[in-house]
Amino acid sequence: MAAATTEWIIGRGLLGSAIAQQLGHDAYAAQVRWEDPELAVEDLRTSLSAFLAQAPSSWAILWTAGRGVTSSTHDQLDVEARVFHAFLDLLREYPETRLDGGRIFLASSVGGAYAGSTAPPFTELTPTAPLSAYGEVKLEMEDSLRSLVAATALRGLIARITNLYGPGQDLGKGQGLISVIVESYVTGRPVSIYVPLDTLRDYIYVDDCARIVVAGVDRLARETSGTVVTKIIGSMGALSVGAIVGEISRLRRKPVPIVTGQGNSTGQSGDLRVRSIVWPDLDALASTTMPAGLGATYRAQLAQHILPSHT
Repeated sequence: MAAATTEWIIGRGLLGSAIAQQLGHDAYAAQVRWEDPELAVEDLRTSLSAFLAQAPSSWAILWTAGRGVTSSTHDQLDVEARVFHAFLDLLREYPETRLDGGRIFLASSVGGAYAGSTAPPFTELTPTAPLSAYGEVKLEMEDSLRSLVAATALRGLIARITNLYGPGQDLGKGQGLISVIVESYVTGRPVSIYVPLDTLRDYIYVDDCARIVVAGVDRLARETSGTVVTKIIGSMGALSVGAIVGEISRLRRKPVPIVTGQGNSTGQSGDLRVRSIVWPDLDALASTTMPAGLGATYRAQLAQHILPSHT
């Protein structure tokens, strides 16, 4: 008989894949037909039953799924949100005895939550002020999780994550400034940057973020039933877009081809500095320097663009 798995990671994109690697053991895996919301919920129902049937009394589900970005429409985001809400409804169908000891993690967004907030650096106590449908939907998902946990014996962790970057980022989502700039450097194709170069963002390397998530989910098990912890996850050090461009140019000794002022910057804040005051000791797990993170991202993209030799 296969060993029981304690964690189920829903969504194996950039963050989900990194979390799976950080766990150090196999997490539960399931195929979900995300292209159709009804089929996705059906798959999630079947997989939830199978997961809980074999999981120990203390288990964790980590929701890192989603292709929505700041520029996504409300209709596009609503589809993703409906699947998440439906999944939480599936959990409500289980008896308290099976939910007690369970933990739910949700990957949310600093940019979505605080785009319209004032007086940075923002903390977990800063009132949220979304400026886009993306932010509104992310906060709706947070509220949905809080409602579920308050009504059950579950425990919840909401991570408001800063700008995530690293090898393997899906460039098709139109998100991930560092990865987009690195790709421009590798391919020589100009990249359009539609926010001012003095725009401040907190960038966190994906492996660092995954380490903090895993440590946070582990700590959550020591909280009382019905508790939801909201934590900002980032490097706690902001850089301007211009500084990122300059650092890549310095490391590779060649200017990055950029075009500024192109596109729609609606919903974007000029200053998203943050400071976490919740479980701040975990912030030390974000130890990757920007040069090291840029170097790893560059090498990964370079390897992807090297054509195989023909013999």
